[in-house]
Amino acid sequence: MDNLIPEAKALSEYALQELFNSLDSASSPEEFLGCADAIIANPKNILPLPVSRGIPDMLTVLGKRAVDVDNAPLVHQYLGEMDRANASDARLWTYLAFGTYREYMEKRWPLKDMLKWKERVKTRWLLHSGSITRGRLVRHGIARLWWVAHLTFKKDASKDSPYTYTREVFKSEDRLNAIFDREVGAFPIVTTAVLNHAGTLGAMATDKYLQRIMQYLTLINGYRDVGILDLSTMSKLVEIAAERTSPS
Repeated sequence: MDNLIPEAKALSEYALQELFNSLDSASSPEEFLGCADAIIANPKNILPLPVSRGIPDMLTVLGKRAVDVDNAPLVHQYLGEMDRANASDARLWTYLAFGTYREYMEKRWPLKDMLKWKERVKTRWLLHSGSITRGRLVRHGIARLWWVAHLTFKKDASKDSPYTYTREVFKSEDRLNAIFDREVGAFPIVTTAVLNHAGTLGAMATDKYLQRIMQYLTLINGYRDVGILDLSTMSKLVEIAAERTSPS
């Protein structure tokens, strides 16, 4: 990886499949990462992005703790806004994990000395083009940083940072999964209302409590498009969900 230019690019579909094939056949993390390096080093396997993003800022990991409250805004600012199709491209996120942000990935989601290292690769390092879901995107090591920032970014924030909600989410990994694992979590209006509600409860708004609220909102979204509601209406809907879900 020493010769890889750390600029955002994408893999070819062939290269992506080769990574999965290499994972299946590898007997150790070292063997797999060596194969991955060889695949990514082949220029034929790399696709440039429509617009060059240049060299990104380094992401931070302190000891065993990733400062993702700061890393998420950095990834979002570097890649900029994307439409849903491009932001769900497995080829982009997989390249970023193995190339651009490789150092971060090896520290944040290490494979060495892990019994189930292949499961971690499939969950945190790789994405398959044929099975992109909200849950997989918010678990992938790099995609999760951009997606959560994208869904919580407030461009018109006056006093607070536009990433205030983003940083609130990344205070807890369980909170991130509780809110964003479900498809209804893809609506910024939903995440804003839920996080506002959590802010009023403080420590009483446990991750399990928020998970139950999201379950209720998912049921509501089955017959009512909550994504088109304004914040006032959405907040009232969250209050109704809260009445059916006692903090604990």
